[in-house]
Amino acid sequence: MATRMLEIFRLTIKNENGLFFATYSKKAVKSPLFWMILVYSIFTVFLIRAMHEEDPMEVPYPPAQINFRTSRKYISSNYASSSRLGNHLFELASVLSISRELQRVPTFFIENCYHEKMWEDSNTLIPGLMNHFLIINGSVPSSVKRVKFHQKCCTFDDPSLLDNYEDEYLHLTGTHYQSWKYFSHMRNELIGYLKTTENTYMDLPKSGENTFITCVHVRRGDFLRVGFHVADENFIRSSLNLISRQVAKRANTATVFFGDDYEFMDSLRNRTSKINAFVSQNSPADDLLYAKSNCDVVLITAAHSTFGWWMGYFSKGNRVYYTDIQFTKDWILETGEFISEDYYLPHWTPLKYAGSDNFTVIQSFK
Repeated sequence: MATRMLEIFRLTIKNENGLFFATYSKKAVKSPLFWMILVYSIFTVFLIRAMHEEDPMEVPYPPAQINFRTSRKYISSNYASSSRLGNHLFELASVLSISRELQRVPTFFIENCYHEKMWEDSNTLIPGLMNHFLIINGSVPSSVKRVKFHQKCCTFDDPSLLDNYEDEYLHLTGTHYQSWKYFSHMRNELIGYLKTTENTYMDLPKSGENTFITCVHVRRGDFLRVGFHVADENFIRSSLNLISRQVAKRANTATVFFGDDYEFMDSLRNRTSKINAFVSQNSPADDLLYAKSNCDVVLITAAHSTFGWWMGYFSKGNRVYYTDIQFTKDWILETGEFISEDYYLPHWTPLKYAGSDNFTVIQSFK
């Protein structure tokens, strides 16, 4: 590199009539460094353009036409509509509960294609919940009052902070609402809102008087890419051993794996030789409905998987074990947006390794 720079300097001194550019151009195109810089520059341009291209699903619909002076009050919210079903359930259950506390009508603006899909997916699973919402086609009009509320994904904000607003329409600016405290007394109600499934689950075991089923939720895919914690195979197998010793007292036991990495789950099933093990290949909605009727205990392996959370929440046995996020390197802890007491129910059981060099899983006492 130093030799190349010296050569350029000499050419600059000797050439005064454009010969420098012509001479150096011939040398430059033969340089590997030149081509590396060129390829990098082109890649950067395409990357910047791609980042700024608008997702057609996010294109906002025209502002909704709404009526004022209706003698009622309404409350709506931003929604992480491009996220998945677990996030949607947190938001919808929380907004419904908040609306009751404030004596307002829960309202759902269909602002773009993602909102439309969010409504359809949620209504497919839990129509009774969606029936409580006033559905309005269109984006939130500028005339609606925006209020800052719930600015952190996984913490609880007291809805009484909104008591003093007298506006007919309130639109909360927060998203996610990942705290059980928003709907702390609604478990039986929400379970009752789930649809009756037509799936007979012929490929999965059924919980019964003599059959105990442990349901294991595995989230890897995007969690691995963004740096959220995922449990390794040893942690999952050791956790299953602990659960078996504590709660699996029936004659027949079975384990069912749910998640997004079939190869990983299939490996777990093959290595779980002492019990009957299965891998679900049903839809997310059918997995949650299966949990309602068959999961005697649930193990959430990815520390803050919202889908795993709801599998535990809806589960038949209402007995849940989860990876204690406080003993992981999940980067969400550094953001200050996650409070364990707000996210995990108090009767759920956190698990951790016994030590930095002891890979036995034990209960993590709060």
